[in-house]
Amino acid sequence: MDHGFWTVEERQEWRLLGEQAGAALTLVYLPATHDELWGRIEERNQQTFDNPNTMYFSESDLRRHAGRFEVPGSDEPHLVHDGRSSSLLRALGYGDTAESAR
Repeated sequence: MDHGFWTVEERQEWRLLGEQAGAALTLVYLPATHDELWGRIEERNQQTFDNPNTMYFSESDLRRHAGRFEVPGSDEPHLVHDGRSSSLLRALGYGDTAESAR
């Protein structure tokens, strides 16, 4: 699921909901610097000129929203994505397959 999961409380609520539905859940945290995030947003902002369904997001918007995010702590079960899909797939139990090398 692609969702913000901004706070510990929100993530706990979603985890409970998923568990009640019988889902196997894994929180994957993708750490990124401000510069990485802003670069991605600038790229996406270029689409606002061509696509009326996209919304411009300013750097001050990024700073405001980033201040609300609670990084998962050691007391919250999660994986940290190091940028390598193979590491993440192994951690999720998919082992070394041709698919995980991508």
